[in-house]
Amino acid sequence: MKTQFVPSVLSLAIVASFGAFANDYASIDTYEGKPASKYTINANAAVAKTLPWEDTTAFERTTRGLIAEFGTHEAGELKNRFEYMTDMSVDDLPPTVNPSIWRQGMLNYAAGGLYEVTDGVYQIRGADLSNMTVYRSENGYVIHDPLLSREAAAASWEFAKQHLPAINGEHKITGMIYSHMHADHFGGSRGVFESGDFAADAEIYAPNDFIKELADENVIAGTAMGRRANYQYGTTLDNNTKGIVDNALGLGTSRGEVTLVAPTQEIQEREAVINIDGLDFHAINMPGAEAPAEIVLYVPEYRSLNTAELTYDGMHNIYTFRGAKVRDSLVWTKYLTELKMRFVDSGLVDNIHAAHSAPVWNDAETEVNEISDYMTLQRDNYGFIHNQAMRLANHGVTIHDVGREIEKIVPQSQIDTWHTNGYHGSYSHNARAVVNLYLGYHDMNPVNTNPLQTTEKSCVYVEAAGADAFYKAGMKHFNAGEYQEASQLFNDLVQCEPSNIKYRFALADSFEQQGYQSETMAWRNSYLQGAVELRTGEIQPSLKLASPDVIANTPTGMFLDFIAVSLNAPKAEAAGLDFNFGVYHPDLGERYYGEVSNANMANIQVDELPKVDFELIIHKTDFTKVVLGETSLEDLIKSGQAGVKGDAELLTKLAGTLDSFDGMFEILPMPNK
Repeated sequence: MKTQFVPSVLSLAIVASFGAFANDYASIDTYEGKPASKYTINANAAVAKTLPWEDTTAFERTTRGLIAEFGTHEAGELKNRFEYMTDMSVDDLPPTVNPSIWRQGMLNYAAGGLYEVTDGVYQIRGADLSNMTVYRSENGYVIHDPLLSREAAAASWEFAKQHLPAINGEHKITGMIYSHMHADHFGGSRGVFESGDFAADAEIYAPNDFIKELADENVIAGTAMGRRANYQYGTTLDNNTKGIVDNALGLGTSRGEVTLVAPTQEIQEREAVINIDGLDFHAINMPGAEAPAEIVLYVPEYRSLNTAELTYDGMHNIYTFRGAKVRDSLVWTKYLTELKMRFVDSGLVDNIHAAHSAPVWNDAETEVNEISDYMTLQRDNYGFIHNQAMRLANHGVTIHDVGREIEKIVPQSQIDTWHTNGYHGSYSHNARAVVNLYLGYHDMNPVNTNPLQTTEKSCVYVEAAGADAFYKAGMKHFNAGEYQEASQLFNDLVQCEPSNIKYRFALADSFEQQGYQSETMAWRNSYLQGAVELRTGEIQPSLKLASPDVIANTPTGMFLDFIAVSLNAPKAEAAGLDFNFGVYHPDLGERYYGEVSNANMANIQVDELPKVDFELIIHKTDFTKVVLGETSLEDLIKSGQAGVKGDAELLTKLAGTLDSFDGMFEILPMPNK
């Protein structure tokens, strides 16, 4: 039975007067956002009237199969950070939150414990951004996707052991599987591996190219990605109705150490049956959609299909704001069609479960294939974005306009479905990603062929119209509730005069209201994070995406690529650098060859080293310590743990031309120092 939730529009109107607080934003520690304006209240109330509140099936799926709630157990640490949501419901909508993402937050908050998917398949949900799935094998349990942090995974497994039956008197872990190479699916691996339950002969499985793609996504652009992630995830925002209310895929992320126990086997074939302690997993590599390396699992004994992150209760990213390779929405639709035809429509599964959100089951009392309907809507959502974005592009709609155009034609069947809403991705930015994949960033307007730099362009506008006229026009839009138009004008003013507090606060105010109205998590957080930095003038340290374990497992060739990125070309040219070199790891028997020439550096892995100007001889483990800052190359050479054959002075000269990245760069202009 479906219980109908009807949100009270009146509850949206209870708000303090809109205006500046006594808070002068002197510090992030004392920061507090402003209330919703009357226009934001009305906009969110209007959205609330369009949402399918009568459909509560996702809440029913989320609570189905509950074995035990976390309660006061440390596995529930994440939920404790969102305790303000305990007494909230879809009947009491905060005016500073888009009602759709508020409902998604409530849905994710509803998960918090150990659940049975079917006899033999269990999930820990609500302990982290992702789910930990546990499969019963003949003599123990197989762990799938051990969460983001060591601490969360260790606590979750300990909690699971309290409520899962012992097999042969113990809770032995007979294997572990990583679905893909995003940190929330392997980061807690040491918490499981070092639990004392991990069998000595247990294998760890991962998709093809797991290590390569993991390093590729976190090293070359890791610093920039970390800084951008501050905006996507709102790292300085509090957990409250004026800050973070949800992370789309889950309530939020655990706190602790991101680890990686390297896989012992990467599944290189397109598909293979792997047997772990008597339990067969039909693993299928499905790369290039949600992740560059990803596997889904069909488990015939349990009539279950683990779709990894190809499905979840919401629309995913084709492009993610933190920065990553654009994903292929067309191949995504083909994967979902394949899974639907092979396993769902053929009647081979009774449930699908995934790395995020609750499972989907078929209803035994009806003839409706609910799993098929769910996967069809998910598939058609990505297919719609791909096909319509390119249809519009072939009519000449540019990358800058396609997002707005596609929003106008979203089919009603998608609008009326909760699990296709834009909580992680959005129709707008995903459509732009599709066009970028095929046609790139240039819209072919010659004015954008060699565009002015950001500040120069803004100042052209401001100087032409006059700063006072710009500000008055911006305030006119702001006072009419036209916040995006106001932001466009205020942003130009801030770009031209970044220390002007009036301009900074005006832009922050306009961003904040857009954040309050945004359905998509990354949009909300980006707007609100931008407002924080504008008001406080502070930049907080960036998220660190490359953990020590990730660095230890990164191939040396990729670090040499990163050194090439760090090479300051003008400095290298001034120093007249022109040489070749080698790196040798005696512990691995690996050799790398590189050249520095024309203010550039290139490298490849080789079997034999040609004649070089110098060769660095260093163990990979010591090389990792240098990268982590645990020791210096100079100290290793002095102690004899590393050595240089040839002209060691060239290594010193190279080091003097390398930039260091602190991840504290501006996204919005900071006040002039």
